[in-house]
Amino acid sequence: MSKKQMSKKQNITLEITSEASVRMLHDDAIDLAEFGKLEISRASHVEFNNTAQVWLVKSAKTQAVICYASTREAALSFEKRYYSPGGTGWKELAGAKQ
Repeated sequence: MSKKQMSKKQNITLEITSEASVRMLHDDAIDLAEFGKLEISRASHVEFNNTAQVWLVKSAKTQAVICYASTREAALSFEKRYYSPGGTGWKELAGAKQ
């Protein structure tokens, strides 16, 4: 575990696959490099659309817009819920390489 102290309690779910890989939505609360070599794939892109004046969350795998939000905070919150274990996008991440 990282030597850094977490400022608030967090629940982080890890999924261990049958190939002994670990999947999770990345969070800096755990220094994953302490466990060995990392292979990280991007799940999505959060960007501002200047024409529509909204924040977009796009799937990195399909490039489909999966959320429109009025604030960046709302877009990031959606992204975290969507790609967390049990969220709609969790299965999309299985085997995803970006």
